[in-house]
Amino acid sequence: MAASTEFEREDEALAVCFANLKGSKHKELMRTARALAYLKRLPQQGSDVKVARRVGVSREIVREFLALLRLPSEFHPLFENNELGLEQGRKLWQLLRKRPDLASDTTSVLKRLNAMDSRALVEYLLTHPDVSVLDAEREIIQSQTVVEREFHVVAMLPEADYRMLAKRADKRNTGVSELVTEIVQQWLRVNDGTE
Repeated sequence: MAASTEFEREDEALAVCFANLKGSKHKELMRTARALAYLKRLPQQGSDVKVARRVGVSREIVREFLALLRLPSEFHPLFENNELGLEQGRKLWQLLRKRPDLASDTTSVLKRLNAMDSRALVEYLLTHPDVSVLDAEREIIQSQTVVEREFHVVAMLPEADYRMLAKRADKRNTGVSELVTEIVQQWLRVNDGTE
């Protein structure tokens, strides 16, 4: 990891971390990564675990941000311009370590994919070394199943009824939501949707 001169004080780095790690939709990924790297270099920090505790995130999140700094510099603008997200950066780092020849072609495809599809693409490329990036993308898209839309229903119940449902759910080792869904589906089958 290259040393960063962007931060001169701990409070500056912490401010960037707090602004970008907690609930922010628009994250400055590379700046946050540099702030975390600065904090990790401080004598009182020194480890991903200590930095994670200090900024209130998991060690894995710290590790994923720091992995962005290990990517070759030509990939950094993709994260600075929010063309790729943190999860995509992690997968790109994994691909670069095992299949560096595919990195350039893969980044153009990753820009079009969400995090879940990006994961699937990289996993597919790593397990099918004879497949091109575009063929892998096609395979990922074709393998996606059509998901039936689900709707959430809110039911107002007296506390006693809710407690009864919770007790039954506990006996069946399931959640209340799952039990209510099962009850409604069973009622619909029995009544054949005619009532």
